[in-house]
Order: sequence, then C-alpha cells, then structure tokens
Amino acid sequence: MSIRYCFNTKPYSEAFLFAVVFVLIKEGALYADGTPKADLGYVNDPKDLGGETKGGISKRAFPHLDIASLTLDEIVRIYHTRYWRAAYCPDWSPAVALYAFDAAVQHGAITSIKLLQEISGCKDDGMVGPKTRAAVNSLDQEYLLARFGLRRARFYARIIQSNTSQVRFIEGWHNRLVDLTNAAWEIKE
Repeated sequence: MSIRYCFNTKPYSEAFLFAVVFVLIKEGALYADGTPKADLGYVNDPKDLGGETKGGISKRAFPHLDIASLTLDEIVRIYHTRYWRAAYCPDWSPAVALYAFDAAVQHGAITSIKLLQEISGCKDDGMVGPKTRAAVNSLDQEYLLARFGLRRARFYARIIQSNTSQVRFIEGWHNRLVDLTNAAWEIKE
C-alpha cells in the first residue's frame, strides 16, 4: 500500500513514517486512510489523566506548549525527537521499533525501554547500551513482540489497579494492542 503523507517526511526513515502514521491514526489526528482530521484529534477530556491532548501530544507531558495550536508537522517532530529517538527505536527492527514507539507514546520513553529490557532478560534500568541492544536484537522477533504485547496488557491492568477511574479506557487500550500487533506483523522481518 502506498501512502501519501500529509506532513513533511524528508528527515524521517520509512520505519518511523510507518510507526507515526499508526500512532496518529490511533490518537485521532488522521483518518484510517492517512488524511488529516480537521481538529487533528484535539480533546480535553477531564477524566483523561493526560489532560488537553492533540494528536496524542498531551499538556501533561508538555505543559509549556500551546496544545490547541500544534500543527501536524510539529506533532510529528515531537514524536520523532521525544519518543522515537528517546526510545532508541532506530536501534530495533521495524516491528520492534513500532512496539517500542507506541509504548513510549502511551507510557513514556523510559518505561518503554524498561519494558523492552524486562522482556529481553536485561536489567530494566531504562538505559540502552550494548547489552540491551544485543539482547533485544538476538531474540526471536515473534516471541519478543508477543511478550511485549502481553507485558503492555499487564501494565494497563496495573494502571487500573492504582486508579480505578481509568477503567473506562481499558477496551480502547486493548483494541490498540490488537491493532498494534497486526501492524507489527505486516512489517516484521
């Protein structure tokens, strides 16, 4: 499938473009065909702990930004620098990078790295070095992706255990994991 991007693609890899389109669709900034929605997924749900959000970029994570005025190019740039690169996604295969990127968007880059380290048998310290790279890249990709999805599901359960008001989001979170797994299977090596 060939996609026409509605944002600047010049500095980005194909793996990032695939991942960011997935996230932008899930975060409500793009329609399923990749065209932008007029509001780029702007929401301000008082029950969402992220607060004011546009394209998945939240006021909680970026209190200094005017969330409502973010452009699609700005959102993509934030995703690249603060999530893709911060979660070391260029170091992983495209499918593992997609999982790590989505986890970074949902839970933060450090948590994404810790989850990946935990399932690959490394010390889960949130720092990527030669041991983490070797462990992640030596595992069977299908095994790693399956474990990552299960670990994320457990992470969501713990969110709900600590704050029951978030239970209203569990179906959407699990649906996202299903869609994430399907997308990762499309690009796994």
